[in-house]
Amino acid sequence: MDPELVETFLAIVREGGMRRAAAALHLSQPAVSARLRELERRIEARLFERVGRRLELTETGRLLASEWPGLAAAQHALLRRVREQAGIERRTLRLATTDAASIYVLPEVYLEYRERHPSVQLTVQVVDSRHVLDAVAAREVDLGVVTLPATHPEIEVAPVFEEELVCVADGTRAPAKRGALRLADLAAEPLVLYPRGSTTRGLLDAVFAAHGVTPNVVMETASPEAMQRLAEVGVGTSILPEPLVRSAIAAGRLRHVRLRDARFERRLATAVRRGRELPEAARWFLEIVHRRYPPLAAAPPPAGPPESGAGSTVTGEPRARLLPRRGRH
Repeated sequence: MDPELVETFLAIVREGGMRRAAAALHLSQPAVSARLRELERRIEARLFERVGRRLELTETGRLLASEWPGLAAAQHALLRRVREQAGIERRTLRLATTDAASIYVLPEVYLEYRERHPSVQLTVQVVDSRHVLDAVAAREVDLGVVTLPATHPEIEVAPVFEEELVCVADGTRAPAKRGALRLADLAAEPLVLYPRGSTTRGLLDAVFAAHGVTPNVVMETASPEAMQRLAEVGVGTSILPEPLVRSAIAAGRLRHVRLRDARFERRLATAVRRGRELPEAARWFLEIVHRRYPPLAAAPPPAGPPESGAGSTVTGEPRARLLPRRGRH
């Protein structure tokens, strides 16, 4: 129903006639009459009836005159809430990321984003990759950053970052003293790894499986910081992101256990809902991420275990390029 036509009708009711309504609306009387006729045509009902020289409201006219103000007020309130919500969405960015992304990849992105868009509030959930995908699919967050491989029918992922996972142990432990080991020798040592079912553990297990060995896992934990500490006190050898353990290696609390025939890597990727138009705040964030970490191009994965003495990479996603410069961690 055209609000302009209804407001003309209400002016006739309020002013007590078409001539006065025309003066109040700064219209000619024929224009007011034409609007009234058009409104009655659209609703297929008469709103006035003439009694002598006076216009009287019909039952339909009384209904419209009594109900329209409340409907108009509710419409205005709804539009105000919609505009407010749109403004909130422009000023809020909801993210879900893995711990690796939050610790090694995104801090500089967060800083640049805050500098460029200080009015936007960042809300970050740190969860595992499966929960990142679920949160993006359910629209609980605007976008996510996951560890690959990660698949969901409603989610599109774009690999943006590769990092090396290194083997570390207490500096006094035997495996750290023997120099470079074969993966089979490492598998026989007590290992402290990510829990079964996690994405990163799946990547590690794929490397061991490609070499036909089973790791001797004595302890599992989802906390990389806990794994580092457990390796430092000698509970077992861990496989952790190189940036996390770099300072501990330099300080002598950990030793880098080098491998002769294998290499552990993992990829991180942005995750967005397919077919969804991203809020402006989310588009700004992706622009910064993809400028700092251009999406990686796919390349055929290596086939099977390596030849003797050759390097191996099993990541669950094709390896695309050399690792980023250390300064980008």
